Amino acid sequence: METNDVEIIESRTKRFKRSHKQQTLLRNISAIVIGFAIVFALLFGWFSPVMISDHSMEPTLMSGETVLFDRIYKYFFRLHRSDIVVFADRESGSLIIKRIVGLSGETVSANNGVVMIDGEYGLSEYDYLTPMQYSFEPVTVPEGCLFVLSDDRNYGGDSRNPKIGCINSSEVLGVVRIRLNRFTIFQNGN
Repeated sequence: METNDVEIIESRTKRFKRSHKQQTLLRNISAIVIGFAIVFALLFGWFSPVMISDHSMEPTLMSGETVLFDRIYKYFFRLHRSDIVVFADRESGSLIIKRIVGLSGETVSANNGVVMIDGEYGLSEYDYLTPMQYSFEPVTVPEGCLFVLSDDRNYGGDSRNPKIGCINSSEVLGVVRIRLNRFTIFQNGN
């Protein structure tokens, strides 16, 4: 081989290495951009963050905690009793977080801190609720609606309040699935 041929081969090798480095860099940058796009889509398309701003859901959710609610679930599955849901206040538009207690067609009441569904004891609340003494008259949940309560039953900013009342299922923005501060994943009915 002549000197000129060796120089050409070395020159091609250098160009190939430089081109390979550029392609590798572009692949890595593309992977990072795609990764951020997926995370962004999950966080703001499928899940949405909301900060708890009051004490109404204590002891389950504490004021100042951040939760992610699943915006897609309601389109594929029906909502369950004990799901924690997010909906907007009809007047202010601010987000409200409450627990589903009564479903369409059921009659919900409480006597001395015991929630009754259709006149029978219907809820096992000991896992998340501090025993309290509260009562309210029977309310029949209209078709397509839900009866929601605060976990802190003394709070009262829920379906017992005539301004909120029973909420239409279509008003539910999503179901709380993840607590970020004390990492917890909520399943159906928890």
